Amino acid sequence: MSLLRSLSDGLRSLLRKGQVSQELDEELNGFLEMAAEEKVKQGMSRKEALRVVRLERGSLEVTKEVVRSAGWESFVETSWQDLRFAIRMLRKSPAFTAVAVLTLTLGIGANTAIFTLLHASLWRPLPVKDPQEIFHLMRTSSGGDFAGEFSYSYPLFQQLSKIAASWGEMFATETVSSRKFSLDTQSTERIVGEAVSANFFSVLHVEPILGRVLEPQDDNVLGGSHFAVLSHGFWVRRFQSDAAILGKRIFYDEIPYTVVGVAQPGFFGIEPEVSVDVWVPVTATSADREWRPDPNINWLRLLLRLRPGADVSQAQAMFETAFRAHVADTLMPGASPRWKSMLEGQHVTLRPARSGLASTGRKYEKPLLVLLAVAMVVLLISCANIANLILARNAARRQEIMVRLALGASRGRIACQLFTEHFLLSFAGAVCAIFLSIWGARLLLSLLPQSPLPLAFDLRPDFAVFGFAVCTAFVTATLFGLGPALRASSEKLEMSFRGGHQITASSSTGRLLLVGQFALTLPLLVGAGLFLETLHNLKSSDLGFRPENVVTFDLSFPKGTSEDRFRQAYAEIKERLESHPGVLVASYASPSVYGDGGWSGRVTVPGHSTPSEDNDVGMISVSPGFFESIGLGLLQGRYLNSQDQEERHPVAVVNESLARYYFGADSAIGQRIGLAGEPQIVREIVGVVRDARHYGIRERVWRMVYIPAGKSWKGGSFFVRANVGEHSLSGIIRAEVAASDKILQVERIQPFETVVNDMISQEHLTALLSSAFAALACLLAAIGLYGVSAYSVSRLTNEFGIRMALGAQRRDIRRLVLRQTLGVTLAGVALGIAAALGLARTLAATIAGMLYGIQSTDIGLFVGATVSLIAVALVAALLPARRAMRVDPMVALTYE
Repeated sequence: MSLLRSLSDGLRSLLRKGQVSQELDEELNGFLEMAAEEKVKQGMSRKEALRVVRLERGSLEVTKEVVRSAGWESFVETSWQDLRFAIRMLRKSPAFTAVAVLTLTLGIGANTAIFTLLHASLWRPLPVKDPQEIFHLMRTSSGGDFAGEFSYSYPLFQQLSKIAASWGEMFATETVSSRKFSLDTQSTERIVGEAVSANFFSVLHVEPILGRVLEPQDDNVLGGSHFAVLSHGFWVRRFQSDAAILGKRIFYDEIPYTVVGVAQPGFFGIEPEVSVDVWVPVTATSADREWRPDPNINWLRLLLRLRPGADVSQAQAMFETAFRAHVADTLMPGASPRWKSMLEGQHVTLRPARSGLASTGRKYEKPLLVLLAVAMVVLLISCANIANLILARNAARRQEIMVRLALGASRGRIACQLFTEHFLLSFAGAVCAIFLSIWGARLLLSLLPQSPLPLAFDLRPDFAVFGFAVCTAFVTATLFGLGPALRASSEKLEMSFRGGHQITASSSTGRLLLVGQFALTLPLLVGAGLFLETLHNLKSSDLGFRPENVVTFDLSFPKGTSEDRFRQAYAEIKERLESHPGVLVASYASPSVYGDGGWSGRVTVPGHSTPSEDNDVGMISVSPGFFESIGLGLLQGRYLNSQDQEERHPVAVVNESLARYYFGADSAIGQRIGLAGEPQIVREIVGVVRDARHYGIRERVWRMVYIPAGKSWKGGSFFVRANVGEHSLSGIIRAEVAASDKILQVERIQPFETVVNDMISQEHLTALLSSAFAALACLLAAIGLYGVSAYSVSRLTNEFGIRMALGAQRRDIRRLVLRQTLGVTLAGVALGIAAALGLARTLAATIAGMLYGIQSTDIGLFVGATVSLIAVALVAALLPARRAMRVDPMVALTYE
């Protein structure tokens, strides 16, 4: 009851201030009159009694303030007064306000943009019930790294599901991908599809808004039921929320499926970066693609929901035991030595998946966290800059502060008012930063490589983003505003009316802040240099081939196309393309020539290999002209030609690593090899080509075998080298494919350089943004140095005039100013070098995987960063130095 009464009384005091003040006056005057009456009874006159009572009770106004300050409403009213006063004071200094808010907007905005992308890709929980109970069963390598997107076979999923029943329930998904879709047999539309186990929706507690979702009986046999569930967004977008879609037939990847339901609104799947349109059973898709339940075919990802209270470590131990038994009994017996060593180092780990699989987020997690740390350092530099501005502003307001102290204001009250101004600045910067972060997060997303699927991250600010921005604003205001506010309110009253030029503390504090700015800027420059050098080393690495002026694309054929039609179409399109004057050569090869490197298998070389050796090689099936298309140079023998495709005389081309490994100094030409999957075929080596990094720039060069795309050709990617522009070449390709067969569809047409650059997209993102942040840090440090130098020059105008009157030359004055600047800069650089070296050693393991061809403690890089920072400092101080040189001694001697 007392709490409610206090609340109601406080609200009444705020909303009816005049009436409450009048009532308080009447009450206090009543007490005064009663005390005076007592004095009158004691024999005093009324006038004398009133005077004595006032002397005893003190000032009536002071008593009113004491009474008002006893309630919580006093704090609210005082805060409101401080806020209004802060707004008035900031409006009186528009230049200072604009610079401070702009600086904070950039600093807080950069942090919020990176946080937004991290939150959307890694931390935002799935829109399902109790997402904290969901875990991803990851297959990891011995180093703890993810061991593959497609980690489990269907038989292993069935085995692990039985074990999971003791702890919860497991479900499986195929990777989300682009699928053909239509309402008839002609599939021209592309959607985002996902094959899932039939318990997918029940485990995630996702309900249908229309019809039903997939149910366990839909997975009753291998082959499953051809049922489909639509997402709510796709149902609204594609079918205009038509309920009649239930029971109708759709064609998913050219296979008829019956629509049985629509999932609840807001559910997009378990990948935050993509929004799934259609879900179908995994058993149905495996049957459609003629995939046997082979334990060696890994194509599923496994997740499970643990029951509340389940022990994660015990569940993981059970899964690990079952996985190791599966590896020993099923995978090891037929594995090659190299594959056996990889299997021995693999384990399973339960990773919390409250945010889903987050494949893209996990890929870019380390670069984004590094960039968030860099952005926070830039924000610290911004805080130091604003603190310097506030120190200079407080020095100009010193007279005002002293007058307020002299009139009775407490030091705490003044500090509170000043901090309110600083917090208002920070809050204004945070509000602007939220709008900037929306654009910044989209900019960051645009820097990621193009994906076959449209990225659908939800970048709209939510409570987490708003909370981060507000917390950052409060911490920022504390960092740059609390110290100057306390310092300004603690000035000695006896100095109140002296000239401001006698106060030197703000200048020395500004120099200390400047030293801190340079100490923070140098590690950012070193880090940016490391990432830029890494990117340069990766781009200048010898790939073994030349991706310039090459365009690659894939073809999509109708389901059921015969192998003869495959070969005929590819040969015809190759011939058509090469007939154009601008096309130099066209060819085709196995999918994923760069990145996955085709496929792998064993090679046998009579007289050279034994079963205990590492005889795994990469294999790529190629057409004539492939090596010329990608610029892969010939070292010995010849390239493959059209006669080789007939397979009358089986041949192969190998790379120099294979030739050197098996034949040493002997020539590989004419030697014979056998390949896995071809037990009756022995191939003759007819050519040796250069080593090529088919598996990525950072990966080692594999021993490779290139075989002709012969009778068993089932499709792959085209490579076209031309001397015409990319846009023109794309038009030629589409026209020739349509002329060959209108049913064929051209997919993923792009420059081969783009494919190569996508492999180093993390390094590109890190180098670009770290350089931008380092440049911003240098700019902020230069602005801070300029401000401190200019303030120092204006304060020392008298001294410069005296020096020049006594015979000092202008160059002496310039040297004096630059020497002071150099001292501050060198102090900051020394601290920065120590900090950078300490961070390099501390974070060596963390950033080692992000560097390539350079050490984190590279001396040349440290020297370059130091020289660059000193040069920036000297340039920033040159203008104040020139101003000091132009001081007129006669004017300076009369300067106050």
